[in-house]
Amino acid sequence: MQRKGLLKSYVFHELKERLKCEPTYESGMILSSMCTKPHKFAVSIFTKFIEKNVGDATLFPKVFEMEKEVVKMIGDLLSNPHPSGHIVSGGSEGNLLALWVARKMKKGKNKVIIPKSAHVSLRRAIDILNLKLVEVNLNQNFQVNINEVKRAIDDKTLALVGVAGSTDLGIIDPIDELSELASTHDLYLHVDAAFGGFVIPFLKELGYKVNDFDFRLKGVDSITIDPHKMGLCPIPAGGIIFRNESYLNLIKERIPYGAYGEFEYATITSTRSGAAVLAVWALLKHFGFEGYLKIVRKCMRVTEALVEEINEIKGLALMTPPIMNIVGIRSENIDLHLIVNELAKRGWFISYLPTHIRLVIMPHVKLWHIKRFCKDLKEIVKLHKFD
Repeated sequence: MQRKGLLKSYVFHELKERLKCEPTYESGMILSSMCTKPHKFAVSIFTKFIEKNVGDATLFPKVFEMEKEVVKMIGDLLSNPHPSGHIVSGGSEGNLLALWVARKMKKGKNKVIIPKSAHVSLRRAIDILNLKLVEVNLNQNFQVNINEVKRAIDDKTLALVGVAGSTDLGIIDPIDELSELASTHDLYLHVDAAFGGFVIPFLKELGYKVNDFDFRLKGVDSITIDPHKMGLCPIPAGGIIFRNESYLNLIKERIPYGAYGEFEYATITSTRSGAAVLAVWALLKHFGFEGYLKIVRKCMRVTEALVEEINEIKGLALMTPPIMNIVGIRSENIDLHLIVNELAKRGWFISYLPTHIRLVIMPHVKLWHIKRFCKDLKEIVKLHKFD
């Protein structure tokens, strides 16, 4: 740190210069991210109330109350009339909180069974909590293999984890079958719907055939759902929802130094962004169910247009028909890494995985962006004589 400060105009100019080559969501060329440009109304709320700290319930009691309203609204979306939970930093913290609660509930047990498609944060949470990871394979539909889950369950099994909107393909595990197993064997069941939570309920309303994944299934104990993904809220705005208040009571800590006395908190971080809570509250109120329904409908229409274009390119194929607005593209004879590099030269940002390339069709991606992307993709394939 220099001794004397700089003029704001100088600092701002340097920021603009340093970031001018960074991609923007407005360009429509970011196809690799599960986040998007936050809605301008949510941004205005976040900015206006940026000093609020929901971690101090005595200093900002109204924000604390509104977080409960947010949890209730998200609970309604997830078929839970009596939810408990918090807006947290993201799905990673949500997953950690869920497994922490599970460990408290099922003392003496330590094994957590997760699918190979699970997000890396779950592996890290298991490690942090000193639990034992049991990873099972996927079936031909890229879902967790239920038969392997059954074989993995023993008297040390603590919890099962299912994914509703996997990171690599947007797959929904058979949560109903996991729910039955959890109920039969008295196991904790956590569902990671960080991405899918703000997609699947609207897909069902739009008539898409998708499996149940939420609290209507009696074995589900907790769900991670991130408003800062398809919820269009500013980062950080993850979410963790439990079936009821008794879950959070297991990890609540009493804090004696509040502005007006003691208060309790049950999150990893004690200081939390009240601005994020208020932005989620405002956007849920502003959009309502029908507003998000419209967003998901548009994303799916663009996704379906992309699928049509990919099916016309010789040498490329879908990993599986997309369940939601995530598309995986594979090839038997094309070097996908080379394709990704060539697309990057043209300004496109897409994800390269060991088995496929992944495109995430977020709200910032419009139909004309996909037409332009597919034009570039076809040219690259033809240029390298892949077809």
